[in-house]
Amino acid sequence: MNFKNKATNRYILSAFLLLMLFMAAGCTGTDSSFIKKEVNPQINVLGVQLFMDESKVHETVGSKGEKAMCVYGYEYNYEDQRINIGFNSQTQQVRRVTTRNPDTSIYGIKPGAELSKAYDTIASNGYTREEDSKYRFHKENIILSITSMKGTHADGLTIEIDPDQKTE
Repeated sequence: MNFKNKATNRYILSAFLLLMLFMAAGCTGTDSSFIKKEVNPQINVLGVQLFMDESKVHETVGSKGEKAMCVYGYEYNYEDQRINIGFNSQTQQVRRVTTRNPDTSIYGIKPGAELSKAYDTIASNGYTREEDSKYRFHKENIILSITSMKGTHADGLTIEIDPDQKTE
């Protein structure tokens, strides 16, 4: 009978550990789910999405672009399309999308938009401005940035996975 209790206890402990593992995986998957369900549908940049594989990006954009190394991996500059796509060097998946192309948008904001309207759109989508920048906003593990040369219009937009936060 003692053997049966030990086996039962081991079974319960194993089930508990397995449950904890699934819960932990669910927590890391939350960021991924947020990106796939909320962020990616708001990226209208030639069909490029966060977490997209490099080969799919080249196929979607229609050219290979010019490759360069960057701080958090590598990037491809598609000057003819006026976009730049950053990749995670470990996964070869998109971690950043930058556009200067007025035929594209992120959260409905097109390059060339008035900053006041862009700020309203960003705020209405739940992003908060970072303390030390008037052009950088955060929501969960996503950073949304605006480039503005004159401080009146959005010359470019960048959406990226925060490199300081782990995402699966």
